[in-house]
Amino acid sequence: MITKKYFNITILFIFFFLLGAIPISAKIDMGGELAASLINIVDNEGQISTYLETGLDLELFLPSFDNTQAKFEMYFFNNYISGGFDYLIKKLYLKHKFEKLHLTVGRQPISWSFGSMLNPFDFSLGAVVMEEETGIKYQDAIEGYVPLNWNTSVSVVAAFPENSQDIKWGLRGRTVIEGYDLTLNYVQEPAMEIIGTIIPTSKRIGFTGKGDLGPLGIYGAVGYYFKDNNNADLAYLIGADYSHFFEAGNKVYLQLEYLSMKQGNLSSILGPFFPGNITDNSDENVGLLLGLANYEIDEFSQISLMTVSSLNDKSMIIMPGYRNQLSNNLSFNFDTAVCFGKDSTLFGPGLSEGIPKRPKAIIEAGFTYTF
Repeated sequence: MITKKYFNITILFIFFFLLGAIPISAKIDMGGELAASLINIVDNEGQISTYLETGLDLELFLPSFDNTQAKFEMYFFNNYISGGFDYLIKKLYLKHKFEKLHLTVGRQPISWSFGSMLNPFDFSLGAVVMEEETGIKYQDAIEGYVPLNWNTSVSVVAAFPENSQDIKWGLRGRTVIEGYDLTLNYVQEPAMEIIGTIIPTSKRIGFTGKGDLGPLGIYGAVGYYFKDNNNADLAYLIGADYSHFFEAGNKVYLQLEYLSMKQGNLSSILGPFFPGNITDNSDENVGLLLGLANYEIDEFSQISLMTVSSLNDKSMIIMPGYRNQLSNNLSFNFDTAVCFGKDSTLFGPGLSEGIPKRPKAIIEAGFTYTF
């Protein structure tokens, strides 16, 4: 079996070999994004801790040759809690387009998003949370994409997880029927070791759909999480979105979504943005109601409000935000997350054994410069 270590070394060798084969006259560009933010964390006693978070995203734009494309992107950032610097390779892959097959090999972004704020049947759970990407999205993998016709395709993914020696498999079929975008997703994850805990082998299958119903965009997902004892947990999601343009050029966008699933499967869906008080209670269903309202003040600035509510225990997170494009390259961002809930509720203070206390609020303000 190809191990993750040798897989990465092989891709890196081939990548730099092809990079060296590019003619000197070919144009190679570099772009990216530099970000700096001041983060204020308010605990439940009212104490405020302040941290500086910085990040640099660099991407090489390489010319394509013989239907082959090479991509390289790396993200450098400081871990404001530990005080050290770290990096994340986002892209280090080769993609070749055969006549009836697109083959991508290497470190690559993989997400089966379909417009929902949470996706219970993504290839990697928590890859995209509330429109924000996480590091889980980037996988060492081999993906084969087969376009059957203009609106139907099949893709197969074999990934090499960091915490397992076995391969993670994914299969996705996608088509469009009468204007509705439909997919069938299947993922088989191997047993993994995370912080000394063995997570057993798991499987999930889900069906997603998205389309328009009058002025509304509607979407949904339904499927099952399978366990070793052959039991299956049902999960489903339903949502709608709406946008309206005003005569002055302003735009308002609204989105409402409901997700229901077993509590033991929820932590991966919520991702690192919501380290909630999750217990592995497979007998209890959790219902989440998510909302988003975004208003474009003008072509340069916008305000937004996101909410995530647990209907079981009435806890919630409210996240207002503000964006302002100061110039072609410089933008200002302001984001806040405020938690409400009683002790040991999903989004309230964590008082159970092994669960750290959740901050009462997080306030972040910073600048982003693109080049």
